[in-house]
Amino acid sequence: VMLATHGRGPIRRLLLGSVAAKVLHDVSAAVWTGTGSVLAGQPGIPYTSVLCALAWGAGDEAEETEAVLKAAAAFAAGYKARLTVAHVIEMPPPNVAVDFSPYRKELIDSASFQLRELMGKLGIDAPHAVIEGEIPEAIADEAARTHASLIVTGRGLAQAKFSAMWSRLFPIVRLAPCPVLSI
Repeated sequence: VMLATHGRGPIRRLLLGSVAAKVLHDVSAAVWTGTGSVLAGQPGIPYTSVLCALAWGAGDEAEETEAVLKAAAAFAAGYKARLTVAHVIEMPPPNVAVDFSPYRKELIDSASFQLRELMGKLGIDAPHAVIEGEIPEAIADEAARTHASLIVTGRGLAQAKFSAMWSRLFPIVRLAPCPVLSI
């Protein structure tokens, strides 16, 4: 599915919902979202840099992570584009009761190791990064930093029942500086 996105303001989006959000939630096929100006441009969009933005987890999320990485690598290869892989870790906010800062380096090193292992298993050789921050903002920043012309990411909770409040996909699409392909 290919879908142009455009904002109609926060009040309207709150009251009526977004067509793009509804499609992302309801459709099980891959969805390409981008601004209307991209769709109005030249046919045969020249992707030169693909950012694969991964979620990490166990069970179904691990399967989705592998599928998204495979799809991003195949897509980049098809366009002869540079592939970059990023995994964002959201650290818990500091509070008086629990301080995660001593474990920060261990969490990042562990995530980096798991990412290298998965990429090795799939035979994918690409620059990769583990980034700390809020997921939507960090992905948008990494896309801008790497000059990505496409972000490939998973759906995560986007299709779960009552998921719109918890899904990171909708803010990723809204903040992305380029089109997003959600698998």
